[in-house]
Amino acid sequence: MRKKALAVVLVFLIVAAPAVGASLKDLLKGSISAALDLFKREVMPIDGYESVEIGESFVIEGAHWYNPDYYVRLDNATVEFSWWIPRHVDVKVTVYKVYFGIIALHYATYDDIWWTKEKVGDGWIGAFFVWNFDWKRSGTSVAKKAYIAYNLPSAQDLNVKNVTILENGTVELLFEDNSTKLLSFEDFEGFGNVTVVNATYKCFRSLCIVRKKGGDEK
Repeated sequence: MRKKALAVVLVFLIVAAPAVGASLKDLLKGSISAALDLFKREVMPIDGYESVEIGESFVIEGAHWYNPDYYVRLDNATVEFSWWIPRHVDVKVTVYKVYFGIIALHYATYDDIWWTKEKVGDGWIGAFFVWNFDWKRSGTSVAKKAYIAYNLPSAQDLNVKNVTILENGTVELLFEDNSTKLLSFEDFEGFGNVTVVNATYKCFRSLCIVRKKGGDEK
């Protein structure tokens, strides 16, 4: 009877584990670079990644003053254990679309971006590693930091009607006023800057005011 119960537990843990090329235990006890390489192969190609602590935001800044910024705030990160074995990781974030660095619109709240991808503009984010949590026999452990990969938003926030990749690899942008601009593929894909800030958000429904805390910007 005990063997049968143990077999049921093992089957449950296998089914509950994420469908990746390494076990959840290996991911959490391995290195950041190994987890990132596996994430890039199995989930999405990336432009970069940032580590944020709970309550912090990493900011994808628009290329120009008239482009919005995206603030991705880490709300929570947890690891659930059963018999010392991690069986589930949950990383929760809230995304704000911010204009002029102050006025924000609530863009989305994602309850779980662990080992998956969710949209930010026409870009993507996904969490591939968590850090600074207690290893437990059972129950939930709070992780203080999460590592989040991203693909930068691109044409959607440039007020662009059409994007054409020419035969020589150059990207041609057609704007709403019918003007055009040529960019190298590297310049087009990598526009924008990414920073980490400690910010607060005061919201009335979906409209928010962003306030960066002095001296905490990284």
